[in-house]
Amino acid sequence: MIYCSTFARVTEGDTMGRAEVLRAIKDSESEAERIHADAAAKASETISNARVKASETLSTGRQSADDEAASKISEARSSSAKEAAKVASEGASQLEKVAANGKKNRKSAADIVLSAFRKA
Repeated sequence: MIYCSTFARVTEGDTMGRAEVLRAIKDSESEAERIHADAAAKASETISNARVKASETLSTGRQSADDEAASKISEARSSSAKEAAKVASEGASQLEKVAANGKKNRKSAADIVLSAFRKA
């Protein structure tokens, strides 16, 4: 309790009783608990939102990597198909040359083989 003699301006009506002080403390504690609970809920929500965003980012990154890998594989297949076509074309050209040379030399080869049999 505050005594009037200690504070010249304080009147008896300005003094705060023990019950009022305890009520003010209790109200302050209740407000602090509410603020703490609100802060904990907000922190929990922030963490939850961050986890969702991280999951979305991870999913997007994986999809992007899969798309890039598919693109690289497609490019490699296309390139190897072109190379295979080129090699097949060159092989077909060489085969035609061998066949043409074989046809051209067939009569002389048959004559050589027949003459070798006749001499034997």
